[in-house]
Amino acid sequence: MKKVLAFLSIIAMMGLVSCKKEPVAATITANDVTVEEGATAKISASTNSTASITYASADASIAVVSATGDVTGIKAGTTTVTLKVAAVEGFSAAEKTINVTVTAKEVVPPTPSGSAIKIDGDFADWGALETGTFTKSVSDPDAPWDAVKEVRCYADADFVFYYIKYDAESLEELLSNANETLPIRLNFNTDGEFESGYTSYFLEHYDLIIEGSLASAGQFAPYVEGEFNQRIGSWVKLADAGVGLVTGLGSGNEYEIQVDRALFNQFANASTIPMPMGDEFQTSVRFYTDGGGKWEELSNIPNSSIDEEAGNGYGYLMRIKTNK
Repeated sequence: MKKVLAFLSIIAMMGLVSCKKEPVAATITANDVTVEEGATAKISASTNSTASITYASADASIAVVSATGDVTGIKAGTTTVTLKVAAVEGFSAAEKTINVTVTAKEVVPPTPSGSAIKIDGDFADWGALETGTFTKSVSDPDAPWDAVKEVRCYADADFVFYYIKYDAESLEELLSNANETLPIRLNFNTDGEFESGYTSYFLEHYDLIIEGSLASAGQFAPYVEGEFNQRIGSWVKLADAGVGLVTGLGSGNEYEIQVDRALFNQFANASTIPMPMGDEFQTSVRFYTDGGGKWEELSNIPNSSIDEEAGNGYGYLMRIKTNK
């Protein structure tokens, strides 16, 4: 009898084991996140599990994530966040990785109230400038490059400002390439003579240049600063310009740029031959396209003589007088 009872007990236990349910496969749904430097965005995530979701950033120098899925951008770049749920009664463990993109924070330093131009992407203040207080140069109809139609330059004691007007159709075509950055060179002749400086193109005797770009991902972007260079026999890099030397914004087919004169002169005075910007100077702007990974000439302003009697060099530089 005892043997029968033991056998029945074993059969019952086997029945219980065979009836035990397999855990449900846990799932996590979540979307990629884009957040600006210094800002916070919530990860929209859900799971069918009764377990709580945990979050971990792959690179905390780019983005950090809280226990509740709030992502804070630290610096521009890309990283990933891994979401996990642990195995609990009735559910298996699960894991999902999403991409996090941190975009650069748009920082436009305040312009002193005394400046007539504000870098804000609104160009009405350029139209309000009095005639004679700024220099304007338009593209020659016979110029080999015609993507840029007009450049204006206005200078006060603190800043030098540029207004740029692209041909709308040409700009639309250029920005159809998402890799286009629209490189630009701001050129300066600061020493008042034309025996030094760059002479390869159009007899433009300029001494210092600032390189940068105006576009990103197929659209105008806040000015992306590059290098500050001096021409002494060959171009010599003085410094990266990414310290607030230049700022700029664009809208439609127009763009405006601001150069901090104090920082400009700080770099210029540290050059091989000090060449600070005086109350009167000359400038021009060269435009390029970079959609194919190699700079190609797009436009040069001025591209025709603005004063035939001005002598060597002046024909392809705008003469600027500071408004005080």
